[in-house]
Amino acid sequence: MKTNSILFSSLSPRTLKTLFYALWTLIGLVQAWGTELFDDEAYYWVYSRFLDWGYFDHPPMIAVLIKMGTALFAGELGVRFFVVLMGTGTLMLIERLVRPQHVFLFFAIVLNLAVLQIGAIIAVPDIPLLFFTVLFFTAYERYTSNPTWLHAVFLALVIALLLYSKYHGILVILFTLLSNLVLLKKPMTWLVILLSFALFLPHVYWQAVHGFPSVNYHLFERLAPPYRVSFSTDFLVGQLLIAGPLLGWLFIWAAFRHKPENKTQQAMQWTMAGTYLLFFFSSFKSRTEANWTIPLIAPLIALSYAFLVKDEKKSRWVFKVLPYTLILVFLVRVYMFLDIPAMKFIPKDEFHQNKAWAASIREKSGGAPVVFTNSYQRASKYWFYTGDSSFSLNTYRYRRSNYNFWPLEAQLQNRKVMVVGSMGAAALDDSIQTPRGVVASTFLDRLHSNSQILIEQAVEGNATEASIDSAGDISVLLTYVALEPQHLDLALVHKPEIVLMIYPDTKSDPILVRTGKRIARRRDNWILVYLKAPAGVKKGMTIRWGLVNAFVEPTINSRTYRLE
Repeated sequence: MKTNSILFSSLSPRTLKTLFYALWTLIGLVQAWGTELFDDEAYYWVYSRFLDWGYFDHPPMIAVLIKMGTALFAGELGVRFFVVLMGTGTLMLIERLVRPQHVFLFFAIVLNLAVLQIGAIIAVPDIPLLFFTVLFFTAYERYTSNPTWLHAVFLALVIALLLYSKYHGILVILFTLLSNLVLLKKPMTWLVILLSFALFLPHVYWQAVHGFPSVNYHLFERLAPPYRVSFSTDFLVGQLLIAGPLLGWLFIWAAFRHKPENKTQQAMQWTMAGTYLLFFFSSFKSRTEANWTIPLIAPLIALSYAFLVKDEKKSRWVFKVLPYTLILVFLVRVYMFLDIPAMKFIPKDEFHQNKAWAASIREKSGGAPVVFTNSYQRASKYWFYTGDSSFSLNTYRYRRSNYNFWPLEAQLQNRKVMVVGSMGAAALDDSIQTPRGVVASTFLDRLHSNSQILIEQAVEGNATEASIDSAGDISVLLTYVALEPQHLDLALVHKPEIVLMIYPDTKSDPILVRTGKRIARRRDNWILVYLKAPAGVKKGMTIRWGLVNAFVEPTINSRTYRLE
């Protein structure tokens, strides 16, 4: 294949690779240093302050990376340092897996994936997930070509690290296995499975101790709105943008047109097809996030290169379109890096004015601890940009998060705090003008909250449903536990009332039903709740259980159940 490049034509492939990776890393580090944190990055930074084997939303890999980075550098660079290095390592592993003879085409494909240039600095679980996906295919190639004990152990280790990065990694493993079921006939494959599970067992134990919060949230607790066609169309458009804003269609088409030349390429193609189909079908049930297919970037680059390298006519488009992609990427980089007043029209801007926003709230607090309602992101950003620890109190308007597990709430009980929420929220009678808009606030002389109490349904026969009879009577046996004894001790002092939250649909606020029952010391901490359902409540509706006391809004203290 010929290239029109004059500037780089005299460079050897080795020199070109060195120059490319050095520039990629340098640009990434500068961008990481000069760009304020994305909302979820701040939340994962709080993860790193409480290292554990698991978290409410994700496995712990991102927390470990941030912890290591902040041990070396302060600020945003510390949060993102190892993520940037992992992004570069991802490309190096893909290149080693592909072994491209035409490095210009390979790097041109990489540079046409704008999301890889921009997103590879963001400290979120997707980057380690992508890195270990590539490492998985590398280990899989070695294992299938030479199934030695050493390669089996390496593959098991990589599988565990993949799962510690993000749960979506299970799809890469599953579809790879489906592409080569003969592996199940080999005893060494079962060694790989057992060893990888043993390495992942600490996270499984953490989930069990905490009531499997990640499983319940991701599979059962998300309240899906009624289906809209836009769920599916947005997913499809999102996949084209992730595969390349201008040439995504070409890369996806080329990846599926390529005829696999070995078991690794076959596994990659199965992974792409299976993951795309699975999430497309899931879009008919609820909104499916485009970034859930991020691990497919690895097989997309490898397979599209393998096809386009043999088709000079189509590969020319990769070079023709590249300048326009680079211009687009440059504009986005400038937007992220600089605070340009003319770009204030961009909705939900998470990269600017965070320091000034946090300073405004801190000044208003007068030194009092700050409690944010229904926003783990805002609580985390305030903590990061002020250095003052804060707390997210999740009420019936939102969902639970890892703030329900960290030892922060107990430290604030009976203390004067400033509560910050959304404008119009009940009992927030004051406001704060910040560079990012007006936020509502109020001061509480004594905070009494019990969001770390977990209420569970346990009716006769170990079923887990609340029942409603033909007369509209609801009955259920509840138990309540706390991860730490002091959390339950506080609840026993204030005796918060149990509240039933009934969700008729996903658009309306839930119906709150006061039960008249309070947390108190009883045998095995159980209580029988019997009440009349409000008009219109019927079988099949979603319910949760909460607690209410001195704070006006009840907290969420249970997972989601169905009224049966």
